[in-house]
Amino acid sequence: MYIKNLFVLIHKKVYIIYIYSQKIMCLMISPRQIRAARALLDWKQSDLAEASGISLPSINNLEREIGSPRVDTFAAIQESLERAGIEFTSGNGVRLKNDIFEISHYQGDDFIEKQNDDLFFCMKNSDDEAVMCGLDERKFTIYAPDQVKRYEAYQRKTKFKERILIKNDDTFFLANPRVYRWISPELVGTIPYLVYKDRFVMIMWEQKRVVIIRNQGVADTFLKQFNFLWDIAEEIPASLHQDDKW
Repeated sequence: MYIKNLFVLIHKKVYIIYIYSQKIMCLMISPRQIRAARALLDWKQSDLAEASGISLPSINNLEREIGSPRVDTFAAIQESLERAGIEFTSGNGVRLKNDIFEISHYQGDDFIEKQNDDLFFCMKNSDDEAVMCGLDERKFTIYAPDQVKRYEAYQRKTKFKERILIKNDDTFFLANPRVYRWISPELVGTIPYLVYKDRFVMIMWEQKRVVIIRNQGVADTFLKQFNFLWDIAEEIPASLHQDDKW
């Protein structure tokens, strides 16, 4: 009986390992995608080798499907290509991120939850940044109080950066006052927006609606606008920096 149970346990472990390895293989990009990505970027194999830190002979062998490259080799290549503006899609698909133009909208009581879901998907570590313009953060406590704590917990965990433009003399802060600046209401309009990664997001409180536009060009345009406003905005006075709280 013991031997039989041991065999079943070993069999299950082997099966789990097999399933896990199959998932890894499914997540890896293919040599065909790597070649296509280089073509879109007009890169030589030497360019990819330099960007990824993988040797030129290894790149050459991988694209010719010679040998069995390690998973971390594929990961390094994929990361370098994605940094250069490539997106890999299902079915051996490859496209430039600038070619993406997707619009998603969420309406209803969970609209802020959906927006947070998208932001959390994009914000992974301290290298990432989200900028926000024209927000009245009191609205978060009214329309989605549960999402305030969820957002704060995720931001502290990942430490992604924030910069937030609020209207002059607004002293309601959900984050450290150092990440805020004051701006004239005439310069920010009536619809607050966020920019992160390749996303431009508009929040319409009264309609309980969020619109997310995914396009690098659109995101870059509004990020430039935000940066211009940030440079002319007024820093929050030191007297409002409650260091013991933050």
